[in-house]
Amino acid sequence: MKWNKKVNDSVDYINGYPISEVWGTYHYLARKIAPRLKAFKALKKHGWPADFEDQEDWNEVIQKMIDAFELLKQITTYSEEEEQTIEEGLDLFCKYFRNLWD
Repeated sequence: MKWNKKVNDSVDYINGYPISEVWGTYHYLARKIAPRLKAFKALKKHGWPADFEDQEDWNEVIQKMIDAFELLKQITTYSEEEEQTIEEGLDLFCKYFRNLWD
């Protein structure tokens, strides 16, 4: 089995994935996660984690996750404030990952 290969002499692949996606895995995942979190936030949810009083409070936390992933979609150097936004959003994403369902 070949691990690395070229398709059309232009794109390198590793294990079936374009090398550009592998090199920038977190950018790639951020581009996939952010729109799904936006769609999830837009749902009229039937419930939310027990930590929250209502859907509005839950949606505020989901927005913090969205803000983090929107920043991570950019290949750039982040300001101190942006780094704090990213850290907070990722911490919340990890904490509530298994609550992202309805």
